[in-house]
Amino acid sequence: MKTKRIILIGLFAAICFIGTYAHIPISFGGSNSMIHLGTTAIFIAAILIGKDAGLAAAIGCALFDAMDPMFQVWVLPTFIIKGLTGYAVGIIAFARNKKGNSMVQNILAFIVGGVVSLVGYFIVNWLVFVGFHTAVLKMITSLATTGIAVAITIPIAAAVKPIINKSGIKLES
Repeated sequence: MKTKRIILIGLFAAICFIGTYAHIPISFGGSNSMIHLGTTAIFIAAILIGKDAGLAAAIGCALFDAMDPMFQVWVLPTFIIKGLTGYAVGIIAFARNKKGNSMVQNILAFIVGGVVSLVGYFIVNWLVFVGFHTAVLKMITSLATTGIAVAITIPIAAAVKPIINKSGIKLES
């Protein structure tokens, strides 16, 4: 892996951590959840650096969980789920040589990424942590987080991608 890739993954991992840190804690039936901006950071990373957003998302979001005693048991599930989320969004946003420049393709990528996250957390909540009914309730925060991410990322993508493209800076691998 080239030094530039490592630096970009580290940068976006830090941004994913900060985005997740910017959260509103919510409790459902004694179980903790949150609405956060980490998914927004994942989506932005994915349209800028492609599939490497998966590693940035995994590291940044899992690191947040590791640092917060309320979410420490979530480190491994978050690493996997958010990693897959970032990877899926990056792959779709960069498919057919679009490189994150197609708004329609990006929105499709965000929806798929949201579904990956929603289903991943639902399964882990249901089978490991809280059972079916609370897992269904906790889907509310996942849907809200993804909805906020899409609403924020679309205008950011529309503003930032043309500037980066015009500058000639190559962020993708």
